[in-house]
Parts: sequence; structure tokens; C-alpha cells
Amino acid sequence: MTTSVSDLLFIQQMLTRYGMSTYVAFGNFGNLLTIATFCQHEQRKNPCLLYLLSMTICNLICLDVGIIPTIFALDHVDISTQSIIYCKLQFYIRHGFFQMMRTYKVLACMDRYAISSTSVHIRSLNTYKMAIYLIITAALFWLLAVIFFSYARTILNGSCNIQNGTYLMIYAIYYMLSAGLFPPLLIVFFNTLLIRNLKGLRSRIQPIRDNAENKQSNNMLRKRDRDLMKMVFVEVMIYVVSTMPFSIYLIYKMITDSFTKSREQQQIESFINYITQSFLMYLNTAMPFYIYILTSSSFRHECKRVLFKLYALIMRKQLRNLHNNIDRTMTIQN
Repeated sequence: MTTSVSDLLFIQQMLTRYGMSTYVAFGNFGNLLTIATFCQHEQRKNPCLLYLLSMTICNLICLDVGIIPTIFALDHVDISTQSIIYCKLQFYIRHGFFQMMRTYKVLACMDRYAISSTSVHIRSLNTYKMAIYLIITAALFWLLAVIFFSYARTILNGSCNIQNGTYLMIYAIYYMLSAGLFPPLLIVFFNTLLIRNLKGLRSRIQPIRDNAENKQSNNMLRKRDRDLMKMVFVEVMIYVVSTMPFSIYLIYKMITDSFTKSREQQQIESFINYITQSFLMYLNTAMPFYIYILTSSSFRHECKRVLFKLYALIMRKQLRNLHNNIDRTMTIQN
């Protein structure tokens, strides 16, 4: 048993050193390119893309603030166990932006449901102003909501965590509801409504009829919106599947927390917690770009445009430097 526990510790270190470092590198590249793509003027007009842009910014912050210090701590001192300010601040930034990211996923699903609806009141949710309002409101809410749990964290026995038993129970219930239960349920709920609406729209579109309602339905189903629906649907379903194990683990932890456990069992539970909470959860922040590339031809086209612009900008700069060097050489010779 001791050998198997030490093996788990070795596997965890290898996953952190090579697995996490790999998806941090690819994740940063993908998130930065996604941000550059969604920041294009014509892209920012779409409410759903605003949610995806906000979500990608949160992914980038969570990935770097959460994973880079973890990789650094493998061969150096873990700063979160040495500085109480850093302990609280890192959790505040990481957890706050994770909660924002989850909220923006739900809002993106809600937006896709709204655009597919025939109800005027529901479609009013699919507007630029509404998207800006909800994005700012969600950010302010979570930046205020996580202050308490950041303040409750202390350093004890080389661990930056909530040590107070009552606060820890409150945090476990809060986290299970706000991260493990409500986001997946709301995502499934809005996607179920979206699928129902799409079936209803297809059944109402008749080749012979050419009234305003059918034109509106056809507009709702144009290629760009279909691509966005695929992007959001695939991403959130992967999120639900990958976060489900941690939700199950949290329920198990709450049920068995009062049980007497051996050191080996505690180590195994610690490894399961690492896989479900850290490795899989942060992997989610690195994947969206690659999901968008695989599912959306529109996104691939926009990415190519951004890369061509970047290439043209670099080439213009090099040509400008070359001309300046030539001018300076001619001036010296004269």
C-alpha cells in the first residue's frame, strides 16, 4: 500500500510537471489567439461572442494564476504557504475568475436559447446592451462574493486553506452548489430548451410560405449562428462531463468527512481531489480554442484573418526597419 501511495504522488508530480506545463503553453497560445479573434470590431457586435470573449479572458487569468505557481512550487518554495497575503490574493483572483467563467458559460447558453426563441420578450435578452450589462453585473457580483472565503483562508501546517471547521463546511456547500450543481444544471436546461426551439423552428419553416415569421426563423438559423451554437454546445457539454467527477467527489467528501480514515486512504482521496479539481478543471481553461477550431468553420476563417493581419504587421515592421537601416547607411556614405 505504501508503494502504491508513493506511486500516486509520483504520478501527480509528473502530471503537474509535464501535463500541466504542456496545456498551459497550448492554452495560453489558444486563449490569446481567441481573444484577438473575438476582439475584431465586427465580432464584438455579437452578444454571444461577447460572452465567449469574457469567458476566454477569465480562462487565461485562471490558467496562469492557478497553474504557473503550482508548477513553480515543484522545485521551489511554495509562496502560498509562506505569505498570508499571497495565499488570500491568489485564491481571490483564481476563484473569482473561475466563477465568472462558469457564469459566462451559462449566459452563452442562455443567449443561444434566446436567439432561437419566437418570443419577443425572450429574444430581447439577445442584445449587445444586455450582454454588456450581464457581463459587468456577474463580474462585480463574484468579485464581492468571494471576499469572505478569501479572508477565511489561513496558513497552517504548510497548507493555504480554510482551517475553521464551520467556514469549511459553508465553503463546501457553497462550492458544491455554485460550481458543481447549478452551472451544469442551467447549461443542460438552456441547451434542452434550445434543442426544442430548433425542432419547432424547422417544423414551422415551409417552402411555400414566405411570410415575416419564416424570414425571421431563417435569419435565426443562418450559418454564423449555427456555428456559434455548435461551439457553445460542444464546449459546455465537455465542461459538464469533466466537472461531474468533482461534484461526485464533493458529495462523497461531505458524507465521509466524519469517518476515521487511514493515511493511505487520505492520500488516495488527495490524489482523486487533484485529478478532479485541479487537473481536469484547469484543462477546461485551455481547451476552448481547440474546440472552436474543430467545430466552427467561421471561427477558423476569422483566425486566419487575424494571423494574416499579424503576419502583415510583422512584415511591415521589418520592411520599415530595413528602409531605415538603408537610409542611415546612405547618409553615412554621403
